[in-house]
Amino acid sequence: MNFLDWIVIAAYAATVVSLGIWAGRREKDTDDFFLAGRSMGWIPVSASAVATSLSALTFIGVPGAAYGGSFLYLQLGIGNFLGWYLLSRWFIPKFYELKVTTVYELLGHRFGLTSRTAASVFFIFSRILGSGVRLAGCAIAVSVFFGLEMKTAIILIASFALLYTITGGIKAVIWTDMLQLVLFVVGATATLIVIWNALPGGFSEFLSVGSAAGKFKSFNFAFDLSDGKTFWAGNTFAIFIGLAVGACDQDIAQRMLTCKDSKEAKNAAWAAGIAPAFTSLLFLSVGAALFVYYQTFPDAGITKLVADGRNDYVFPYFIAHHLPNGLRGLLVAGLLAAAMSSLDSALNGLASTAFIDIYKPHWAKERTVSDAEALKFSRILVAIFAVILAATAMIFGRQTSILWFGLQAMGWTYGGLLGLFLLAIFTTKKTSEFGNVFALVTSVAVVLFFTKWLTVGWSWGIVIGTGWTYGVAYIWPTREQAQA
Repeated sequence: MNFLDWIVIAAYAATVVSLGIWAGRREKDTDDFFLAGRSMGWIPVSASAVATSLSALTFIGVPGAAYGGSFLYLQLGIGNFLGWYLLSRWFIPKFYELKVTTVYELLGHRFGLTSRTAASVFFIFSRILGSGVRLAGCAIAVSVFFGLEMKTAIILIASFALLYTITGGIKAVIWTDMLQLVLFVVGATATLIVIWNALPGGFSEFLSVGSAAGKFKSFNFAFDLSDGKTFWAGNTFAIFIGLAVGACDQDIAQRMLTCKDSKEAKNAAWAAGIAPAFTSLLFLSVGAALFVYYQTFPDAGITKLVADGRNDYVFPYFIAHHLPNGLRGLLVAGLLAAAMSSLDSALNGLASTAFIDIYKPHWAKERTVSDAEALKFSRILVAIFAVILAATAMIFGRQTSILWFGLQAMGWTYGGLLGLFLLAIFTTKKTSEFGNVFALVTSVAVVLFFTKWLTVGWSWGIVIGTGWTYGVAYIWPTREQAQA
């Protein structure tokens, strides 16, 4: 590490912490802490949503996927946009009509407290798994660069995210995410320029060698139910997951609830649906450029990483060994930004759900919780979830491809949530709360049965989970119907 690298990293850290303190200076209650007083515009909200959805899975996993494969991940951008578009049409107007703090309050209005609580608990477990994987993705890079143990890297990253999230709440999350998105993009762009300049044939060599190796293949139109990376399966998955994370995941949906009105929230959703196509292309290009670079300049360290199936380690290795001083520090700051942008929002989303949907209606229903008490307890919850996420990252951090594993994990649980939310939006039929919970919980087993034992492609898991939950909950008889 050069002195200049440390200056860049220190400047990033100081800016993030200062933004957190600045954002939290006027917080008086949980409406400020969780919803920024519903005062945000669509530009910072959409930037924050994009930064969160990209996370370390993009910064590390996408270059790794391109290095060992091709640009097939890019085709998911079509379905992702359609999912966010449907979110803006179906769910955002309803959220603002009901003036919810968490999206699970919608289920409470439609079905009752039991369904709301079950969905909240389901989300908490889902988000702990998903964000734990994201944290592990960034810890991989930090451990490679600094020569740290994975556990040490995870603890350091989680502690830093906790520091400013516990201070500034969702407003700190949104403004720091904007900064982190800029670092995210600038760091990847700078890497591409360095590699192209280093290649003897420059950009032309990147295109010719990459094309010969099939790196730029972006579409697979084969009809194969067992392959989750085809155009049909991948985009079906992307539509469902885009809609699910925007409508059923408090981590992402919370951003949309901070806007001044539903019009601003819709604009934010549209922008958040379009932007990932460009950022995915950028990071896939980094992976392809790294492949061409190491074909031209073989490296024993890279050969060993690839032989061990650790393609996710290639980009961090390049940062550590081949970037010039100063730029290395910028990329490390980008890596930290990748982790922070997903961790900070997860901590706030988990805390808001635990407080609003579980603690208040079940443990504090007999008394009034003061603003000061609520704010203090919410910050304690943020700290608790930081510890839980760190532990989860240590358990799930040793995957062959952190990107595809993260997507698979989302497919296990998000279908159940989406099925219940679609049922709430598109039907008026009275349903059984027990049936709702049964359908939600068993959806995980059904998805695993089809994707693990019947070898249906993992990308169909969220579709199966959605259909199962919607169908079972819809036909389940209410108590009155059962008695009749």
